[in-house]
Amino acid sequence: MKMPLENLQAIIRCPVCNKKYRPTKMLVLDEDEKRTTLHLSCTDCGASSMVFVSLGQFGVVSLGILTDLEQSEARKVFFGQAVTSDQVIEAHQFLKQYTGGVEALI
Repeated sequence: MKMPLENLQAIIRCPVCNKKYRPTKMLVLDEDEKRTTLHLSCTDCGASSMVFVSLGQFGVVSLGILTDLEQSEARKVFFGQAVTSDQVIEAHQFLKQYTGGVEALI
């Protein structure tokens, strides 16, 4: 949804303190004709969120999810390689046999 960030700012507010986001704290992660994915950081309360904005049949729809990711981390996660099914199976097998505590895994 190719739209200037200033236009998106009017419809997207921080879910924690309800303040408008500043365009300088909006990172566009992905964008096409009907969808935009953003990472937003609130300058007032410090909360961060991932926001998905799409243009649907009945207008603009947005969905926000709170996150603890910083913008640089969100960029790495968003553009990183997808987890393969083999990696999921390998993790499952490891955890199935693992007998230690969680703290040892961290």
